[in-house]
Amino acid sequence: MSVSTTSINNIKVGYISQTEGYIQGLTVSQANAHENLNPGTIYIFVDGDGKVRYLTIDGVNNLTVNDLQRTDPCATAPRPCGPPIINFFGGGGIGAIGNAVIDENGVILAVDLESGGYGYNTPPQVQVIDPCDNGSGAVIETEIENGSVTDVIIVDGGTGYNPPPASGPQYPAIIELTDVIVQNPGINYNCGVDELTLCIERDGVVVKEPNGTVLSYTCDSFGRITRVQVLQTGTFTQLPTVCVNSRTGVNARFTPVFNVVRVPEIEPDENRKVVQVYDLVGLTVQGYVGGKPYYGKIYYENDIKFAGVQGTGRPVRVYDTKSASIAGSEQRVVGDSTRIVGGFEGTDLVTPAPVETTQTIDIAPRITTTETTTPTPTPTPTPAPSPSPSPPPSSPSTGGGSYGGY
Repeated sequence: MSVSTTSINNIKVGYISQTEGYIQGLTVSQANAHENLNPGTIYIFVDGDGKVRYLTIDGVNNLTVNDLQRTDPCATAPRPCGPPIINFFGGGGIGAIGNAVIDENGVILAVDLESGGYGYNTPPQVQVIDPCDNGSGAVIETEIENGSVTDVIIVDGGTGYNPPPASGPQYPAIIELTDVIVQNPGINYNCGVDELTLCIERDGVVVKEPNGTVLSYTCDSFGRITRVQVLQTGTFTQLPTVCVNSRTGVNARFTPVFNVVRVPEIEPDENRKVVQVYDLVGLTVQGYVGGKPYYGKIYYENDIKFAGVQGTGRPVRVYDTKSASIAGSEQRVVGDSTRIVGGFEGTDLVTPAPVETTQTIDIAPRITTTETTTPTPTPTPTPAPSPSPSPPPSSPSTGGGSYGGY
C-alpha cells in the first residue's frame, strides 16, 4: 500500500469576503492570484496544532509542510484532567474561542468569549470536550452579529466538569447576570404579586439567593410571563435558577444569561464575588497588577493605563511589567492630585480632567486544539485581521409554582 506524502499543495488558506463571508480552501498559488487583485488581504491558516494564524501574502508564501504537522505528534503520556474545552464549529465562519467558567459543583456557569471570530452566517454549534470524560450534559447555544459570535448562552450547565486546578494559567473574573430568557411562559401567574427571583440549591434545598439581583417581569391576560428584565445585576459563583414564588402559576421556565468580566487580582469591591477561570485559549496579557498578570479591559487617562472601563469603579493602575507593578503597589505618592496606595489610584483627592484617548484592543482570535486531551496554553500574539474587503463590522430546573416559600 502506497503512503501519500504531504506536499506544498496540501497547504490551504482562507480569507474573509465582505460579500461571501469566510472563503477557504485556497492553495498558495490561488492566494497569490487573489492577492494580485486584492492587495493587502489578511489570510487565515489553521496549522497542525489547530491554531489559527493570520498572515500577509508573504507569510503564506513562507509556509512549509512542517506547518501542517503537530508540534509534538509522538506525545502519548497522559495529561492531567482539567476544565472542558469549548469548541465552536459550523456556521460558515472561523475563530470563535472562549474559556469555560466552572462553578463549585462542576456545572458550566458561563463561557468567557475571548474572540467572536469572523465570517459566521449562522450561529455556530458548541461542542464541550472533557479531556477525562468526567462531565456531561452541557447544552450551549450562540448568537451572532455581523459575522461574529456575540453571546454564549448556557441552556444547561451539565454536571461533573472539573474546576480549574490549583496550578496553571488562571485569571480572576466576575460573573454578572445580564439577561433572562423566557423558555416557557407558563400560565396563571398573579402578575405584580408573585415574586420572581434567583435561587440556588444548597445541601439539597432550594433557597432564595439573588446576590443583589433585582428582576421585573410582564405577563399577558392569561398570567403567562412574557418578558423578564434585569433591573439590577448581581454576581455569582454558582449557577442559579430563576424561581417564581406563586400559589397559582405553573410551568414557567427561564434561562439566565451571564457576562464574564475579567478583573485585576486586587478587587476593589469585596461584595462582588470573584471566580478563577482556567486559561485554555491563551489570553493576551494587558499588563500587571500587584505582580500578577491582568487580562481584562483597559483604558488610558493622562497616558496612564488603568483596568476596566473609565468612570466605573475605583481606578486600578495597570503596569507594563511585573516588577513595576510590585513596586507601584508598594509606593505611596502624595502630590497635588494623585495618591497611589496598594496599586489603586486614590479617589479622595482631585483627579486631573481626563483627556480623550484612543484605546487599542487585540481582537485577533486564537483557537485551541479540539483533541480529547487538555492542551498546553501557548499564547501567541497575532495580528488582528483586516481582510480586503473588510468583513462587516434541557435548561436548569426552575421554580415555576410554589416551592414552599424558598
